[in-house]
Amino acid sequence: MKLLKNRKFQIILIIAVFIVVAVLSINRFSGVNIIRNIVTIPITWVQKGIKKADDYFTEKRFTKKQYQDLLEENEILKAENEDLREQNAGLSFLKDENQLLREALHLKEIFDGYDIIGSNIMGSDPGNFVYRYKIDIGTRDKVTLDMPVVAANNALYGRVYSVTYTTSVIIPIIDENAGISGWISKDNGGHVNIKGDIRYKEKGLCLIENVSDNVELVVGDVVETSGLGGIYPKGILVGVITQIFYDEITNERYGVLEPYVDFNSINTVFIMMEKLE
Repeated sequence: MKLLKNRKFQIILIIAVFIVVAVLSINRFSGVNIIRNIVTIPITWVQKGIKKADDYFTEKRFTKKQYQDLLEENEILKAENEDLREQNAGLSFLKDENQLLREALHLKEIFDGYDIIGSNIMGSDPGNFVYRYKIDIGTRDKVTLDMPVVAANNALYGRVYSVTYTTSVIIPIIDENAGISGWISKDNGGHVNIKGDIRYKEKGLCLIENVSDNVELVVGDVVETSGLGGIYPKGILVGVITQIFYDEITNERYGVLEPYVDFNSINTVFIMMEKLE
């Protein structure tokens, strides 16, 4: 025991152990190799892990570069797409403008005694009149009260209700303050009165009233303006009769008219200005 505690003996013992291990390590089949493998295998795993990590970050660096290239390419494509959108918008505007001119020309051919001026519906009148709409032309464009307003398909929209320098308010035929002298468009058709009615305007319909006994009403009949009344020229399409009923109290016939104009979707209308002789 004393010998093991001796400092010199400890040093000699350690040196002897190293010599023995060195000699045995020369033989690759010795047990010492097992010890060495136990040490070197984990080191190999660590080296492999380091290599994989290095490959991973190398790949990430490459991917990041690719990502940056994609971002730059995307910016270029976005700019090109924006240019194409602007070009398309310009072409669309020209197409709409051309279509507007064609429609105005068509109306002018039908009503050669009138100048036809196109206008855009800006929205409803700021007041409480939900069924009165503002357009973007006014007295500077020679618009005056009660000028007829039509859609592109020669369908009656209404008339000019009020005018400012740059805008006007139009009253559609479904408004209860609107009234039209109509003509049933068939042989021996006859005159009828068309007006807006609070019971029907929510559905976009009009009422036919004051029907003479000699006038035949049939569902499906087309009604146009008669030319009487001093506002609307003859021949503007108004709508189609969809229903006929009798009032048992007054013993009078009535009809329900569906206008050719869809007031919820139309955005462009035409003002009819009578030419001065």
